[in-house]
Amino acid sequence: MSIAKINDLIDNEKFEHYFQALYDLHTLSPIGYEALLRTKLFTNPEILFEKASHTDRFFELEIRSIKKALYSYDSILSSPSDNKKLLLNVFPTNLVHKDFSSILFQTLQNTKISPDQVIIEINESEVIQNVDFFIDSVEELKSEGYLIAIDDVGKGVSSLQAIVELQPDYVKMDRYFAKHLAQSSRKQEMVRSIVTYCLNTDTKFVLEGIEIPEDLEIAKKIGVSIVQGFLLARPEPLEVIKKYENDHRMTGN
Repeated sequence: MSIAKINDLIDNEKFEHYFQALYDLHTLSPIGYEALLRTKLFTNPEILFEKASHTDRFFELEIRSIKKALYSYDSILSSPSDNKKLLLNVFPTNLVHKDFSSILFQTLQNTKISPDQVIIEINESEVIQNVDFFIDSVEELKSEGYLIAIDDVGKGVSSLQAIVELQPDYVKMDRYFAKHLAQSSRKQEMVRSIVTYCLNTDTKFVLEGIEIPEDLEIAKKIGVSIVQGFLLARPEPLEVIKKYENDHRMTGN
């Protein structure tokens, strides 16, 4: 993608967000949604962000995406008492930007969303190169009420260090461990070990990539309490999520 096309995408916000639910395994109800950027200009948003990271507009792209996701999500919530979480993916280099926290705060002032509903999801494979550099920024965000998640745990070589040093509120284990979980005793032991750590440190555990019932059942037996995956919900456009939430309120389920 050329610089001109990236600039056009940013200037005219030629993107939207799909939302994928995270489910509480005990109640089988959504605890919140992850916002996922989608654009017709790129089938793979990761490539867009990778290209943008080499320009001087990387932070602006991320911030515009975050603001648009927040305003979209605000339209889903029925009232300030609707406490479902919103997960926002943030690149580490943008999280430590001097204006990140203030822009996020100012945006929330125009919504019904409170800081404790926002889970800032950091990709551990990016973080782990300089964990110490992020500790102060993460602690500042925590002090302001935001929640922190480490994403794709198990994918990078030093994810355990990120969990210990950053002390996230949520740990999201890479989808590799969910795939064929029911057939792999080794994957079950690995998931169980992180679940145990989370239970003992008051950290919430999320297993990503659940796609078949057998893996869901094993996850539940192991002690996983929150799951995300195509079996329960695919990423959906805002209109679909709005309808679901409205139907849910009408039925009281």
